[in-house]
Amino acid sequence: MALLHYKNLGVSRPDLLMKQAFFGLKTFYDFLRRTRDYMESEAAVRRLAWQPGHPPDDNRAEHPDGVWIQLVEPDDRPNEPEATFREFLNENVKKLHVVPDPDPDPDPDSAPPPARVQRLKFGDYETIEVLDRDPENYQLLVDSTPAGPELLLRPNTWSLACQLRALQALQNGPGATQRPVLRLFEPLHHARWPEVRRQRLPLADWMVLTDSERPGTSEQRRFVEIALATPDFAFLEGPPGSGKTTAICELVLQLAQRGKRVLLCASTHVAVDNVLERIMDERNAHRDLVIPVRIGDRRNVSAGARPWQLERFVRTERERLLRALRRQRRMSESQHSFLKIISHEESAIERLVLDAANLVCGTMIGILQHPDIKKGGGMAVDFDVLIVDEASKTTFQEFLVPALLAKRWIVVGDPKQLSPYVDDTAMAVNVETCLPDANIRNACVDAFLASQHSARKRRTAVVACDVAGVHAYEAQCAARDIDVCTASADSFTLATASIVVDQLEQIERARDQLPLDVGTIRAPEYTLSSVRRRAEAWRCSTKQRQEELPQWANNISWRLARLYEQRFAEPPEEDDRRTTTARLRRDIDLLLPVSDTGVDPEKVRQEIDRVRRVALPSVLESLRYGFERDPRQRNGTAISDGLPNTTIEQRHVLLRTQHRMHPEIAAFSHEHIYDGEALWTPESMQSEREWSYTRYARRAVWLDVRGGFNSQHNANPQEARMAVGELRHFDDWARQNPRDDGRPWEVAMLTFYRGQARELRGLLRQWTKNDHAMRHFSRGPKQRPYLSIDLCTIDGFQGYEADLVVISFASPHPTSFLESPNRLNVALTRARYQRVVVGNRHGMRRAHGGPLGIFADQEPWEQIIEEVQR
Repeated sequence: MALLHYKNLGVSRPDLLMKQAFFGLKTFYDFLRRTRDYMESEAAVRRLAWQPGHPPDDNRAEHPDGVWIQLVEPDDRPNEPEATFREFLNENVKKLHVVPDPDPDPDPDSAPPPARVQRLKFGDYETIEVLDRDPENYQLLVDSTPAGPELLLRPNTWSLACQLRALQALQNGPGATQRPVLRLFEPLHHARWPEVRRQRLPLADWMVLTDSERPGTSEQRRFVEIALATPDFAFLEGPPGSGKTTAICELVLQLAQRGKRVLLCASTHVAVDNVLERIMDERNAHRDLVIPVRIGDRRNVSAGARPWQLERFVRTERERLLRALRRQRRMSESQHSFLKIISHEESAIERLVLDAANLVCGTMIGILQHPDIKKGGGMAVDFDVLIVDEASKTTFQEFLVPALLAKRWIVVGDPKQLSPYVDDTAMAVNVETCLPDANIRNACVDAFLASQHSARKRRTAVVACDVAGVHAYEAQCAARDIDVCTASADSFTLATASIVVDQLEQIERARDQLPLDVGTIRAPEYTLSSVRRRAEAWRCSTKQRQEELPQWANNISWRLARLYEQRFAEPPEEDDRRTTTARLRRDIDLLLPVSDTGVDPEKVRQEIDRVRRVALPSVLESLRYGFERDPRQRNGTAISDGLPNTTIEQRHVLLRTQHRMHPEIAAFSHEHIYDGEALWTPESMQSEREWSYTRYARRAVWLDVRGGFNSQHNANPQEARMAVGELRHFDDWARQNPRDDGRPWEVAMLTFYRGQARELRGLLRQWTKNDHAMRHFSRGPKQRPYLSIDLCTIDGFQGYEADLVVISFASPHPTSFLESPNRLNVALTRARYQRVVVGNRHGMRRAHGGPLGIFADQEPWEQIIEEVQR
């Protein structure tokens, strides 16, 4: 049956194309299927704590009996990732499970329970209904106060199901419009990409890009002309502030004028709403060309875009039509019928709105709430053009769902900014299948961790397993030069071993002779109770936190993600083992099994690489540059090698000029991130960013703060106090120097860690008297503040900008997370007038082989720091 669909595509060898598509998509399908199966299991439970919340300012009395709660990190997981909060705040979440209070009087003779995350089950826990959400402040409106301190969530797998369905549709029943997507899986020497001839527009036809003298306009116009002419793909790249959003607005208007329907998607709500607000601005003389619909929960949609949010749009149009019909003195029969229909239901109006809309907008996940996509799996919707903004944050499998709804695809983004979000859990689930033997996995990770512990931080692992597992441990430890022994060894050997491995019965007999510093216990639950109590006592005496049992797949996965983030760093010299890239590669090598365990390490590496090629690259990066071939792949494809250069040249535009930052702020990224090829600053920006705030000698400064880091909470109180202190100085000036346009001055307080954001939040609440604020703070009268403050992590601030940006590193030394060139680039390119970095400059100078070390080490910065500190 599938072959019939391929024959209808009009290709010479439909059977060959079907085979190429099947095997090309199979790796993606397997990755998503394994991820979905795990997410639907109880092992994937998500857990957060809560505290009393505060109704948002625009709260409506839709649910008068509801209770607002604020989501916070559990006590035992102070560095819970942002992704967990996003899952709880997802608009698809309708109910949560409540974890009751733990037993206040546990049996002192019973074994301590295993890690909490492993024993949480949904079971018969009480549930509460989610009525509304306030994503900006991490709040939920629930139907009753939770009866316990923590909440559980079963992850939503709707987006994974849609991605799997899209892959199956492309494999089994592609349509003629999807021929270019299938071409991505053809061998490069065989695939034929049509030539693109720009559709040159007369000067009078431009609607937004009307100023031909403005630097960068010619590049933006070239992109629009290519996008209008392409039969398949077009690509727009550009650094921050280069006008990508403006170019998208022009393209949407041009397409609307030609009677085309456009689907606009992006990874974040702010990117979608920026385009929509710009197009529908009352000052835009061409706004009537567009009938937009914004798909998404109303609280995720900006105030400026909210009139076009689907439910609100439908409600407004229904009320308008009802008023118009009821004013009629004499209605026709059809008008009577229509009035009857819309008086009792909104579905008819919703259908009219959806059919009339020529611009449908939503995030990559939010667009899945489109009524037709939900009802028909997406196949019932038809668009002429898909525009994917922030495509550098979108994976190929995420792109594929909306891509199958359109005939042409416009891919917009910046590969030098943040990459796709990597779900460590999803990646680990897939990496685990690369080494099926659990004993060998455990041997690899335990031997690796033993090799990383210094004598001062030594901890012993006790492992109960079968004979084959004992052999795996002995082989892995021998290759890694780790002291390992069985439980029958003499007392001295037991006391000095890093790993004690044996069958459970043998370990039980030798439990009194085991070392005192046992930190890891691998054994069935509720066994080795005395050993577990001793381990807990040792942790308390050494002030170490109880950690989850180390997992091989997790240790591989997060290192792969961090290694990917280093891809634009300077390549390390062969003998330089100090770089983050070299260290991560070395760690991954040490985590692989040795051949004496009975496993071929090279095959394991190849399987891991197969997972990596699906999980990590963005669709923009894959199509522009490729992301490595599978060793079993004889011929390169557009997915593995990137599109051919001649094909890219006809379809690709790079915007080189920025219009956001003072030139001193843009200088570092221009030189060290974009290698001088982009982020050019026009001469006019110097005068456009003039202001009278003279606290700093330059527009980009670093304030050196040493010490004060709390590694358990990823917070640095000393740094936070200095950052807020700098903000107080700016506040004194802003109060006396209001902006000419009457709007408040905008400040962004940015940090790399949620823990440091929590530290800054406490100080900002105290200073601004905004006791319930989470992200947005202000100074001055509530209705007309003179200062607006946005507190956010770096990863959450892409797409935003501010007049003054204060960046807190928190950590006293470079980490693989901090050293990501993309993350650093986002941090450094948010400010319009002034950028202030607060951190341990001496510590960051130890970063080798990447932009962070260069950034901290540049000579002018040291001189400026000395001037500021004086």
